[in-house]
Amino acid sequence: MKRILTLILALAMALGLSVPALSVTSAEAIASAQFLYSLDLFRGVGDNEDGSPNFDLDRVPSRAEAVTMLVRLLGAENKATAENRDCPFTDVPPWAQPYVGYAYINGLTNGVGGNLFGTTNPVTPAQYLTFVLRALGYEDGTDFKWSSPWTLTDRLGITDGTYRSGTTFLRGDAAVVSESALFALKKGTSMTLLEILAAAGAFRDCTAVIWDYSSTEMEQGYASFLFYPVKGSPATFQSFKLDRVTVNGLGCQTFQVNNTKDVATYLASIGRDAGGFGYVEVTYNYEKVLAAARETYTDSQGNTFPLIGFTFTYTATQQDGSKIKGSFTDYYYFDTRD
Repeated sequence: MKRILTLILALAMALGLSVPALSVTSAEAIASAQFLYSLDLFRGVGDNEDGSPNFDLDRVPSRAEAVTMLVRLLGAENKATAENRDCPFTDVPPWAQPYVGYAYINGLTNGVGGNLFGTTNPVTPAQYLTFVLRALGYEDGTDFKWSSPWTLTDRLGITDGTYRSGTTFLRGDAAVVSESALFALKKGTSMTLLEILAAAGAFRDCTAVIWDYSSTEMEQGYASFLFYPVKGSPATFQSFKLDRVTVNGLGCQTFQVNNTKDVATYLASIGRDAGGFGYVEVTYNYEKVLAAARETYTDSQGNTFPLIGFTFTYTATQQDGSKIKGSFTDYYYFDTRD
């Protein structure tokens, strides 16, 4: 069994916003912006009438805005504003100088020539992806070409083939790319950007639970999944209950353990040493599920496989008693040639 599509970081939010079509989907952009906002790594441009942040996701950001987003993504806004370093550009307004100065001093951005930063120029996909790759320790000219950074970001899983020359890059795109970058490894390390930020105390005051999951066993007709906080997550769940599990839309039988203590006890009883706040075993009719498949995956050799999608609907209770509801789907396929 192979995993084909991973929905990392399922942090559910009550989303009542809508935006026009983006290079990414509106749902992706909103979810990414909300998640980054919950970690104080992304800001809106004001508030909506209901008091929620207005992320303005359907607008192309300027280069100055893009660099500001980058500095916030790195958890460096306080440091940048405290230092407020001078930058060698004559077209940077006072509000942007701390961010542009920080990015310039740290080798994350350059100007456009003639002592100009190009503050009001619309940022391009190549520019923002280059900013992100530099922040992850990659060097243009050595690791990638600044004119086509998507070659590397696609390989790293930060992007998925969406961006090329001439692609419009909106604030929604910046949010999605930024979220994906959090789960990329810093060059030369075994730590993701998210883990590095967590270790540095960037999320000390955050109550959001940053979590992931993995399949611990996968057979035809049976699967088990462990849900756990990402290393360094600032909070965790008291309980994590799966309200419903379906496999390609069909019902199944489940056995689940719903809190940290019981998960540890149960896993130890079956000879596994792993922590987590939720664990589930799923038993299903493989033939019926395969027949119900509506999605397929084609590998690089042209072989096509029906996908098996596990859809989880959950209710999670955080340490402060607040509840989070949501759902997500994880896709796998069996390659019987292996």
